[in-house]
Amino acid sequence: MVEILPFIHVQGSWGEMGTQVGRMFAPLIERHVDAWLQHVHEETGSSRAAAVATAAEFASPIREHAPFLWEELEGMARGSGLPLGDLLVLQARAEVMRTHKENRSLSLECTTFAVGGRRTAGSAVLFGQNVDLVPFLQEFGIVVRQYPKEAPATLLYTTAGLLGHNGLNEAGVGVCANFINDPAGWGEGLPRYLLSRLALREPSAERALAAALTPPRAASRNLLIADADGVFLDAEVLRKEVAVLHGSDGLLVHANHREAAEFQGYETPTENSCARRRRLQELLEGATEPLTVEHVQSFYRDHGGSPHSVCAHPFPGRNIQTVVSVIGDLTARELNVAKRSPCQAAYATYTLATCRQGSLSVTVKDRSFETGAPRA
Repeated sequence: MVEILPFIHVQGSWGEMGTQVGRMFAPLIERHVDAWLQHVHEETGSSRAAAVATAAEFASPIREHAPFLWEELEGMARGSGLPLGDLLVLQARAEVMRTHKENRSLSLECTTFAVGGRRTAGSAVLFGQNVDLVPFLQEFGIVVRQYPKEAPATLLYTTAGLLGHNGLNEAGVGVCANFINDPAGWGEGLPRYLLSRLALREPSAERALAAALTPPRAASRNLLIADADGVFLDAEVLRKEVAVLHGSDGLLVHANHREAAEFQGYETPTENSCARRRRLQELLEGATEPLTVEHVQSFYRDHGGSPHSVCAHPFPGRNIQTVVSVIGDLTARELNVAKRSPCQAAYATYTLATCRQGSLSVTVKDRSFETGAPRA
């Protein structure tokens, strides 16, 4: 049996869309909150009340710098029947964890790319991300198609109760976001997951990046932003500093270490991040024919250099795995998403377009995934 992520279409005001998502996914959102708070407790010893109190500090930055998201969050609370404070925990998952974790370190997560031009079949523009997180989060993934009243329609991958992670909009802008560290630490500001939603209100990669960089930031984030015109930007975003990398010859790849000249000497890159980034670049550059979504699917299933592989699995010292794989086609306005590790899952195609008001369509053509254990 092929397992795919739940898919919902919502439309209306921001509050109305939040209410619809909350009503549809209430039990899943509640389990997500409980699972994350239990994870914080196991990792830090902090109580549920302490973690919720920490998350409450992020309410003011959201209201001030992203009021449309605050409206959506209030709607989600109404629809789900869950306290707004619990939902704030999900918007600031990493910030809450880092606040309570004594060594203030978090695991390196995710490998991203954008490719187009001469490298792709039909000059399509593709982008994507293997989302590498703690394994239990694979149970909470969803795909949401939003048709807001006063902003571009969007197609989002996220986890139930979290307002955004990655996705694309009808203008042909796509956003992925992964972890980078900030040696100066984290603090007050807009939670890092929400930066993607600011970007997806814009009509071009340049304007998307400008929007994401406008509010004060609570945490560091790497933002890979592409658009259907073939503009590829990767912003290594610290709390107070930003450096931007540009695609070259129709290609841009990033993992979890800073590559910009401005940031050289800030850190010693880990073997894991370097290996994943190098391997994905090799696969994309080494293609002997124009790339399609199916080619990239095979690359995201790759275990070359294991245990430091693009398709990530836990190993001693790193309890992280690819919980979902997302490949966006900005030309077709589609997301191809594999639930769980892509080596053991099919990719389903979710489309932004509708045949009629609110219609949903998910296509699963992929039958090349493995069903056994990951390759060594």
